[in-house]
Formats: sequence, C-alpha cells, structure tokens
Amino acid sequence: MEQVRQALHDYDFDRADNLLTKELAALKKKKQATAEIESLLHTAWQGRSKLHATERIAVIDSIVCDKEAALQAIKLSRDNGRVDSYASTYHTADTLGATIYENELANKRYLAVTDKENGGRLMLAVSDKIGEQWSEPKMLSGLNDDVCQNYPFLMSDGLTLYYAAQGPESLGGYDIFVSRADGEDGSFLAPENVGFPFNSTANDYLLVIDEFNQLGWFVTDRRQAEGKVCVYTFIPKPTREVYGDDVTEDELRAIARLDDFKSTWAADDQENILAAQQRLADLRSGKGPSKVAQTDFSFVIDDKRTYIKLDDFRSTEARKKMLQWVELNKNVQTDATMLERLRDSFADASQAQRQQLRPAILKLENNQESMSRKLHQLAKEIRNSEISQK
Repeated sequence: MEQVRQALHDYDFDRADNLLTKELAALKKKKQATAEIESLLHTAWQGRSKLHATERIAVIDSIVCDKEAALQAIKLSRDNGRVDSYASTYHTADTLGATIYENELANKRYLAVTDKENGGRLMLAVSDKIGEQWSEPKMLSGLNDDVCQNYPFLMSDGLTLYYAAQGPESLGGYDIFVSRADGEDGSFLAPENVGFPFNSTANDYLLVIDEFNQLGWFVTDRRQAEGKVCVYTFIPKPTREVYGDDVTEDELRAIARLDDFKSTWAADDQENILAAQQRLADLRSGKGPSKVAQTDFSFVIDDKRTYIKLDDFRSTEARKKMLQWVELNKNVQTDATMLERLRDSFADASQAQRQQLRPAILKLENNQESMSRKLHQLAKEIRNSEISQK
C-alpha cells in the first residue's frame, strides 16, 4: 500500500491504477474485503482523468500560515464582499471551522452550518438580511447533500458558487467544487470538481476571486505540517485553458502538484505577472484600485473607434447599456467556463453520471444561446446610440 500511496502522491495515476488492480484481483481471489482498494482505485481514475485537464493559470505568490489565519492572508477588496469565519461573524464559539461569504451589499450570506438531520456535518446554507435582522439559514439545494460542505465564495455575478466538499468525488479530503445558481428557486446545478492545480490529494479548502483586481486565492494543506496551510495567489482567466503538447507528462505532474509555482509562468507572460504582483502588493498595503477603475473593456464602435472605458462614450444611453453589456458578457463567459467543465466531466463519466449531467449541460447550452442573442442585440443598440451622437 505504501507504493500505491506514493504513486498517488506523485500523481502517477497509471502506476497507482496498475498496483491497485493487481491488489484488487488478489483480494477478490481470497474473498477478502475490497472497499479500501476500490476507493483508492476510484481516486486513481479521477486523478488520471483530471491530470490532462490541468488548468493553465499563473500562480504569483504563496504564503504558509496557521490554518486559522488563512482568511486574513486573503486580501479581498470590499467590492467583492467578504469571507470570514462563522465564529467571528456571529460572535460565538465554533470548533468545526465553518466559514461565511457575505456579498458586496452586505444583505446576503452563504455559510456553512451544522445540519442535525444529516449527522451533524457542515452543509451550505443562505441567509438574507431583512431590515436589521438576518433570516434563519436555508439549506442550499442541488449540491451533493451527502457530503460535508464548507468554505463558500460567490462570484460578483451572484450565480457562480465555489465551495469545498469532502466526499467520494474528492481526490483527497476536501476538494474545491464549482456550481451555478439554477433559476429563481435558489437551487444549484450539479457541482463540478475544479481539478488541478487547485485540488490535490490533500485538503483544498477555499477558492476566492477578486474580479476587480484580477487576483485569485486558494488554500491547501498539501505538503504542510499539521495545522498549517499554504495560501496561493494566482491570476484568474475569463475562460478555462488547459495544457497541451507544450509540456511533458512529468512537467504536467509537477505543475499540477505545484512543486514550484513559477513553473506555471509562461515565457511571454512576464509583464502580466509583474503587474499582478504589483496589484497584490497594493492590496496588502491598502492601495488596491476601486470598482470604478475596473469597468474597463474593449468594445468596437466602428472602423475608426474602439472604446476601452465608460468615459469614452458621448451618449448617456450608450453608457448605461454598456454597463449592462459588461455584466451580461461576464455571465456569458462564466457560463462558457462552467459548460466546458461539464462537458469535460461528461466525456469521462459513467452512463449513470452522464444521465445526471445531461440536463445541466442542455440547460447551460440554452442559456448560452439566449444570452448570446441578447448580448448581440445590446451591442447593436450601443453602437447605434453612440454613432447617432454628433
């Protein structure tokens, strides 16, 4: 078993598969229990399918700290809401390490609460501020309710939810998952494991993205001493990219493990990395940019004009619609990333799993088509409004 665990630790999932398959056959022949081997074999299969879907990101910094201090190491700007511990927010003792996310308007919280009906494990819930009081937390529906859930973070679109779960779809301990709100009833689509390098065969707790400063963080205890975690800072991308033939199998494993976070840096990305490191330094010193400064975009008006900020517009109507376009375009990009993740999972899924994934994929495809039409129409209205200005 030591060889198996070392292979899993090294992300050599083919070797782990071979060793476990032989062990499984031997146990079956002896008519002995196989549950542990089958569980490890499932982990090896998951790891193998996710290795070649390792996301291409640039990790720019890492900090090792006590697990209890991890939230303080994440310098999220207030425009993105806040993450905090349950104990600090509600001024009460908490031995389970539950956390909360509170939105930018400070009127909605996603939080981990103890669910007494499900064995007392942590589950995700939502609470709304009504007047000066917070409503009783309501359990979220659509997420895997047979696993422990914690560490929620909601993107500024109000729909995309990242959280950590500890269950059969995790590579090891807690893994980070992503889901998306499905309609007005507050339910969510089937969650997806975000894969490498965010997750590992250790515990991976929290993923947070500051869209306005274009920085992200995730927390893991891989290669850490008991009670310690590493907080990585990375540059998020609008769409998901994976590695191709430009890296070898060994290089891909090293990147997925994050042996050296500088291995995630592309040769032509130095300027972007330096700029991100400066934004991080500004955030840590309290000088991060405001939300207003981050409404920039690139929008073609005609053959001679491309606007990159709201102040470029002469038409008040076009300026208002541009804000709508920016928000809608963000949702289109988010849905596209989610759809890509679901399709990747579908390709490697069993028949039963495909039956579960198919409705979510179809719904996202329909949403993408509808939103793309709206985006196209809105762009047309913006251009017509601006061009009409003399």
